[in-house]
Amino acid sequence: MNWREKAESMLYTMGERITLHPKKIILVILAVSLLLISNLPKITIDTSTEGFLHKQDPALVEYEKFKEQFGQDEKIMVVIRGKDIFDITFLEKLQKLHTHLADNTPYLNDITSLINARNTRGEGDRLIVEDLFYAWPSNAQELEDIKNIARNNEMYKNLLLNEQNTLTTIILEPNAYEGSKNLDALAGFAEETPAEDLEFLKDTSKSEMVRKAAQIAKEFSSEDFDVFIAGSLAVNDYNKQSVQKDMQKFIKLVLLMMMLFLFVVFRRISAVILPIFIVVLSLLSTVGIMALVGTPITIPTQILPSFLLAVGIGAVVHLLAMFFKHLDKHSDKNKAISFALGHSGLAIIMTSLTTAAGLLSFSTAEIAPIADLGIFAAVGVMVALLNTIILLPALLAVLPIKKAKKVQIKEFTLMNRFLDSVAIFSFKHAKPIVGISGVIAVVFFYFATQVEFKHDPLSWQPDNSPIKTATNTVDKELKGSVTMEVIIDTQKENGLYNSELLTKIDSLRKKAQAIQNEKYFVGKGWSVAEVLKEIHRALHENQQKYYVITENDALIPQEFLLFENSGSDDLEDLVDSSFSKARLTLKLPWMEAGKYEALSNELTALMKSELGDDVKITITGMVPLFQRTLSAAMSSMAVSYVVAFVLIAMMMMLLLSSVKIGLISMIPNLLPIIMTLGFMSMVHMPLDMFTMLVGAIVIGLSVDDTVHFFHNFARYHHQGLGVKRSVEETMMGTGSALVATTVVLSLGFYVYMFASLNNLINFGILAGGAITIALISNIILGPALLTLTTKEITTKDKK
Repeated sequence: MNWREKAESMLYTMGERITLHPKKIILVILAVSLLLISNLPKITIDTSTEGFLHKQDPALVEYEKFKEQFGQDEKIMVVIRGKDIFDITFLEKLQKLHTHLADNTPYLNDITSLINARNTRGEGDRLIVEDLFYAWPSNAQELEDIKNIARNNEMYKNLLLNEQNTLTTIILEPNAYEGSKNLDALAGFAEETPAEDLEFLKDTSKSEMVRKAAQIAKEFSSEDFDVFIAGSLAVNDYNKQSVQKDMQKFIKLVLLMMMLFLFVVFRRISAVILPIFIVVLSLLSTVGIMALVGTPITIPTQILPSFLLAVGIGAVVHLLAMFFKHLDKHSDKNKAISFALGHSGLAIIMTSLTTAAGLLSFSTAEIAPIADLGIFAAVGVMVALLNTIILLPALLAVLPIKKAKKVQIKEFTLMNRFLDSVAIFSFKHAKPIVGISGVIAVVFFYFATQVEFKHDPLSWQPDNSPIKTATNTVDKELKGSVTMEVIIDTQKENGLYNSELLTKIDSLRKKAQAIQNEKYFVGKGWSVAEVLKEIHRALHENQQKYYVITENDALIPQEFLLFENSGSDDLEDLVDSSFSKARLTLKLPWMEAGKYEALSNELTALMKSELGDDVKITITGMVPLFQRTLSAAMSSMAVSYVVAFVLIAMMMMLLLSSVKIGLISMIPNLLPIIMTLGFMSMVHMPLDMFTMLVGAIVIGLSVDDTVHFFHNFARYHHQGLGVKRSVEETMMGTGSALVATTVVLSLGFYVYMFASLNNLINFGILAGGAITIALISNIILGPALLTLTTKEITTKDKK
């Protein structure tokens, strides 16, 4: 007796013991499950850009240091379009909107619009820093004066108004931390405040802020006062709303599809209710574990519910198929339970382990949500396994289930004939099948090597999405909707009291803004240099020729002091409290992350040439996080695919007790992955955060079919049957269940074609198609490979 036979015997015995104490088993498992499920109210959803990276990722560490010092760089842009933004009626409505947003937007740290935009001017020897509309215009001339100030202010252009005076913005800056204004955060003046005790503003809080701003925008919007929101926070929230809506829809669709499928296959109410109960219980327990450890639902992990439902049902179908087959033949329910566990239990365990191994290959991914998906999907598969081989038999033991009518027993005659013909075809034409498969693999592999990586959360939205339209409008008319932050560190106190350095920073900003080509551009830049130039001009009778940085280093701290004494706190957003670090913000258009690389390289070279080696330069902000997410995804994919292949191959070698057959069994599972990647290249579909998951998920799932097929083939072959007969018996015994589970799995993925997000639609098409190809590969290429590589057992071998 080999190890497989021993394992099957142990599972048969386990079935007998389960039937002795089914009620106790049910109570214990349900108690543990309910304890886990009680954590569900704690689950959260996170679609933030930072959420894609692990806490210890260097790019995220730098970004959080930036937020500790300067606050949030992500802003909500409330954009207002009108015929003339300097029309007094428009301005009155703008003031009301500004006030309403200021009074009613939660987690608001600062609000900026034309109403309160900084206007720095001199009056005699006094420096005055006031709001643009400090005094409301009482006549046409005063309004014209304000208009001229706004039109000639460099800081306002492409930030608060467009060139045509038809678009203006209200910029909402969130708090840096939960429950308070920026702690600077506390402008760096409260050194004793332990930063580690503070919690950055949560994604849920940002969403609450975005939705309130959107609600207010909708209330104020009219034909001549069109209000909409834009910015990365708004994009993230739109994606989050799509996730929330789609998850509910997917779960309902998958459950409905499963119930119909189960009824068609088994024609029993119990065979519909029990599997649905098992998979739903497993799913809720898994999500409860996520909530318990504080892991949020993210864009990638939103596939978890429907994925676990589809995967879990496959194992249940295999066990029930054997249970009902034995019950209908012998009428002994307890014996049928033991038989089902003895016959299919080991294969179910191995398929669950291989699926979990494929998923765990993501656990080391540099993309945090993908790592979470790998871990918790694997946990979910294991939970479903335990419920399938322990709870399900216990439930079968206590429920009054009887053998089916004779008419139901013959339901699969047509399917069996088809599968038998497939087995004969594969056996007779083994060499041509393997040869043609090889040619297909080579052709698709060539295309697979040319597939492109992309990361663009905005492209996930459909073309008619309001946020997509809003972002495109802002990029076109206000020259950018996302930012790159450059921190220039002099590494010494008061290091910014240096006219030469400040002039270099200003020169860098000008040259960066001059970058304009067909592929990318820098829409706007600003730093502390702009403030200093405003002060200098104001102190020289507001003459434009003095809009420069003073050459006298001694004047710089005096000018800054005058500015701070005026009551403005704007310096806090641009420099640290010791005047050793300066912030340069560059406004860029929203692009696919890979397209930022050339721009980043050009800007990095420009920074080095302008600033030299005397200062330390750190680049952070949304754009670098996009880029880091893309590079992390690319490296994670390669590692995940290799790890999945190695882990599963080792398990197959162990299960089949043969290195050669174990490796051969992997061939039918590699073909669908190669074909999927090749197809993506052919139709110009990029590899992104979702489509990159297809390979490792499919190899983990399609190998389930391989396990059942090769495991049963080995069983029949060791019993002394020839290769042809072993293939036929395997196809008759497990073929129907393989087809059934593939239908469930593929439909479980195809439901994503009804998603709101484009990337999920692509994922559904690819995963569903790959699972289908995997079945065809397993029942045609698999037998052909076995025919060519397995020796016929001779009389001597039998002895």
